[in-house]
Amino acid sequence: MMENIEKMARIEREIEKRMEAACEKDGWVASVAMYPINAASLIIEKFDELPVTADDAEAAMQRALQFAKDEFGTDATVERDDERIPNTRAPYHVRFHLKVDGTSRVAELAA
Repeated sequence: MMENIEKMARIEREIEKRMEAACEKDGWVASVAMYPINAASLIIEKFDELPVTADDAEAAMQRALQFAKDEFGTDATVERDDERIPNTRAPYHVRFHLKVDGTSRVAELAA
């Protein structure tokens, strides 16, 4: 059992490292969660002192969508969350949560 958990953690770190290289630009931060095993959650988010512009958000989302397509070979669904967090240094927060089927990609990386 522990071997499978370690293998999934390794796969998750590998994918996240590639996503960071592809998507972390202009203050955007990327992360990956692989749970359950067949579902990949790709998150790209930004905290800023000023509202995130539409062009900046669109560019970040397109980078993440392209990464999902390149990495998993399939399209992702996207959910966007915007919030303003008062009394903080960077109160504007935008987050894109991409969900993609990771079944075949995880099988490739696990082999």
